[in-house]
Amino acid sequence: MTAARKTAAALAALTMGITLAATSTPAEARYGRNAALFGALAAGALVAGAIGAGAYASPAYGGCYVERQAVTNRWGDVVGYRRVRVCD
Repeated sequence: MTAARKTAAALAALTMGITLAATSTPAEARYGRNAALFGALAAGALVAGAIGAGAYASPAYGGCYVERQAVTNRWGDVVGYRRVRVCD
């Protein structure tokens, strides 16, 4: 697990914990408390998703990434694909 993924998981857990601790009152539909709860949960999910997406946006391990490459037969027909490691 990379550091970015660990950070994203920790931030998501922290956001959920704070949200649940701040809203641990009896369930009632007065004063918009439920709206605040769902708003905070949605915001936490968006933040965690953005951080998680950022972890996959850049190539890891020193600029190397895995790419699919077409495999052709001797007549030039594509017969399959293989995974090739490409480093910049």
